[in-house]
Amino acid sequence: MKYFDTHSHLEMPRLYPQVDKIVSRAKEAGVIGVVVSAIEPKFYPKAMDLKQRFPGFIWPTFGLHPPRATPQMVKRTIRAIRTHAEEIVAIGEVGLDYYWVKDSTERNYQKTAFVEFIHLAKELNLPLVVHSRDAEADAMQILREQQMFDVQLHCFNDPQQVRQAADANFFMSVPTSVVLRQRMQRIAKEMPIENMLLETDAPYLSPVPKQTNEPANLPQAAVKIAELKGTTPETIAVTTTKNALNFLQLLNLYTG
Repeated sequence: MKYFDTHSHLEMPRLYPQVDKIVSRAKEAGVIGVVVSAIEPKFYPKAMDLKQRFPGFIWPTFGLHPPRATPQMVKRTIRAIRTHAEEIVAIGEVGLDYYWVKDSTERNYQKTAFVEFIHLAKELNLPLVVHSRDAEADAMQILREQQMFDVQLHCFNDPQQVRQAADANFFMSVPTSVVLRQRMQRIAKEMPIENMLLETDAPYLSPVPKQTNEPANLPQAAVKIAELKGTTPETIAVTTTKNALNFLQLLNLYTG
């Protein structure tokens, strides 16, 4: 079986020094590609380094974690995205975060920045990876208003919004924590596999308590999702991998 990790943070200090072993274990587990989602400009050089060290396996995206959004950081991020537009596979993660950000003024600026990134994604013809922690409804409303549909809802975590996201033809990624978390299991059970992607969010959201996550854990998620949906791990692996390659515009590279 082949798996594709659509969202990880191998560029972060917790994983970057061990990346050779992490990639080796991922390939042994059947992983054929990993997206490294750099969350602010200081991490972009490491993401590009990983792309160069593991060509055809690691794919970078550039974004800005919403709690880090300030006018200066947004400008820096947009400049870097424009510079590397031909080398990244998506813009993100970007979006809204109401879990960490409680101030209404800061939340409103997140919305402004999110719209800027949506416009940039359209201009550059790049898909968008959306962070929407405790803000799924608002994020989806903005996406619909801006008519942005080439979207991955990263670590989608709102059971009430699954049907609306599927109706909009958004992709939604299920993290490896689905093995443990009942809320995520409810979401995965309802989510159409035609809209489903797999992710680790490594080093976070491990399927094993208190353990650092990594791409090699993707098969555990596929097994759990198959159990929840009454299908086979093979079906989950094949469908989610094809979805990932379509979303990231990589299908031709992997099928020749």
